Amino acid sequence: MAKISQNLSSESLFHFIKKLDWLLEILENKSFQARYVYENMPEAEYKAGIAMKCFCDIPLGVIKKHMNSYGKFGIGIRKSYAKKKYITPVIYFHENSDMYYRYVSTIDKNDIFGKNFSLFPYFKVDSRTTITSNGKKTTERFYDEREWRYIAGKADLIDCANLTDNEIKMKLNEMNRVLSNPRKDFLLQFEFTDITYIFVQYEKDVDKVIETIRKVDTSQLQQDRLIAKIITSRQIERDF
Repeated sequence: MAKISQNLSSESLFHFIKKLDWLLEILENKSFQARYVYENMPEAEYKAGIAMKCFCDIPLGVIKKHMNSYGKFGIGIRKSYAKKKYITPVIYFHENSDMYYRYVSTIDKNDIFGKNFSLFPYFKVDSRTTITSNGKKTTERFYDEREWRYIAGKADLIDCANLTDNEIKMKLNEMNRVLSNPRKDFLLQFEFTDITYIFVQYEKDVDKVIETIRKVDTSQLQQDRLIAKIITSRQIERDF
């Protein structure tokens, strides 16, 4: 009998989103669109806008919490495809990480924001404790997300150190509006054979996804295979 063990990671990477329209757009365009995301790491004295697309490496059996935070719609892609496209696990650190301080001791601020290939977009704090409005402590454990990132290679890092939260939001929103006309260097393109799962929230959403799949430029056999990969988040919540 073959030896069976509990998987701590998946052969797929998952990208979850909150809107069905965003999922349909990904399928129609056969690509993910990198967009500017605000990354605030006070532990590293680092505030930046980064053009990226995020994925998680979590088995479906323990993914419910992640879906609840990031959205009930999404796509699973083969990890082999992700590696070919330079999608990379982030580097988690904490306030006493020797690795992190070894790195920052060798650079200055110009090396962070003055070059396209700074390593900073791949750093992420392992957890953060904050105080809620009612005075309670809450801890976000980012390490549990097992995040992988695609960083748009030619995208500038946006230094947000001297901006207010509202100024940062307005600046990045404007930059993302410009990206509504897709730029090739911000697109992460895939083939339909790279898809392992298509996630929707409810059964009623399945028909809209099927309708979109029937319109994409591929063979009927490939369309049928894509349809077979649709799964609802309700199924995961009930059965996994």
